[in-house]
Amino acid sequence: MPSSAGGQCPSDEAALSEILFVMWGYPELTQTFIHRELERLTEQGAKLRLLAAHRVVRDDLDQATANLADSALYLGHPARVSARASIWATQHPRRFSRVLSWALRLPHRTRFHRLRMAVMVVAAAAVAERVEGTDCGYLHAHFASYQTEWAWCLSRLTGLPFGFTAHATDIWKDNNLLAEKVRDARVVITCTQHNLEHLRGLAPDAANRVHLVRHGLDLEALGPITPQPNHEIPHWVAVGRLVEKKGFRHLIDAAARLGDRGHRARFTIVGGGPLEAVLRERIAVQDLADRVELRGVLGNREVLSILEDCTGLVVPSVRAMNGDVDGIPNVILEAAAKGRPVVASTLSGIPEAVVHGRTGLLVPPGDVSALADAIQSLGASPARAADLGRCGRALVEQDFDVAKNAARHCALLAQARWSRVPVVDPHVIVSPGHSSSHAA
Repeated sequence: MPSSAGGQCPSDEAALSEILFVMWGYPELTQTFIHRELERLTEQGAKLRLLAAHRVVRDDLDQATANLADSALYLGHPARVSARASIWATQHPRRFSRVLSWALRLPHRTRFHRLRMAVMVVAAAAVAERVEGTDCGYLHAHFASYQTEWAWCLSRLTGLPFGFTAHATDIWKDNNLLAEKVRDARVVITCTQHNLEHLRGLAPDAANRVHLVRHGLDLEALGPITPQPNHEIPHWVAVGRLVEKKGFRHLIDAAARLGDRGHRARFTIVGGGPLEAVLRERIAVQDLADRVELRGVLGNREVLSILEDCTGLVVPSVRAMNGDVDGIPNVILEAAAKGRPVVASTLSGIPEAVVHGRTGLLVPPGDVSALADAIQSLGASPARAADLGRCGRALVEQDFDVAKNAARHCALLAQARWSRVPVVDPHVIVSPGHSSSHAA
């Protein structure tokens, strides 16, 4: 067995053909980066299958994503879930009771999380027979919250090893049993250095099984950099769910501040979410209807088209009251790939993709004046904006090319399936301590 995840994949193709990715809804509109990743893994030789709670009905899918959705295993209607779980528990009473007892004894953050884990045991029992009927040899969950808990419980019921990929909300907001999940997983993957250091710090005795694999873009499909549009009035775009952590209220306030200074600029905010009414009211109260537009939810192709026609991207992220925070929003990479500068917050993993003064400008989270200053500065200097955009494209090509990153991802998953021990990074020194077993 190779000594590190950077080693060669095993030659036996079966090692890559038995990976069951565990999702919740598939294919979610906001998870384009996951669809792209799965497609690239397939191209690398991995024969993947998905396990999801439900199918998201969409009519804008590419063929690769549609094929994965068509072949996925789905949890199904709650009544069927209960019936299947009851039958499986009756047939395997000792295994079911042992795993349920284990799940309830874990040090959950809240009673809600303990109840959720019990539900995941039932969900796992409902699909255990179907999973065992496939050639699956390894389970890998996307997101470290209930998706990983489902895979974890399924691992305990079936004896299959599991791993997971952690992103942002699942780490910083949900934050349930993260150290225990890291210790019990065959491999843990995350997309930012910021996340990597946090997860390793939570479980220092298992730190070397946490690996960095950045999200990437299909640069060939995106095409070459596009010239800066010649707008008389600078046009800035922001993209994301209309939730607190995206900081869009600060962008609206910055637009008002710019208006007070006499600086002309217009803003388009793309996305939907629970704060839509609040943001619309904020726009109306400050009389910004002619400068700030809420466009609602758009597909990825439409977002890319808007990015091509904008001066730059604004990512005014903040830490939400509940602790939730962005990782590296995928739209940053898309804007950079199109040659657009990014004005963003100095938060979480964002500075890994936006280098201040080189690919964009960084400002303190929630600082409306600094945000307005950065937008005004680049709006008044198209040449500088274009230079930052070109450097942004170079950074994406260097660190965020999906083809390059998929090779490392594929190697990690191959080893997770192939080896009987956790896939570790030999360069990380860990403290001696507890290491969980998969025996249920």
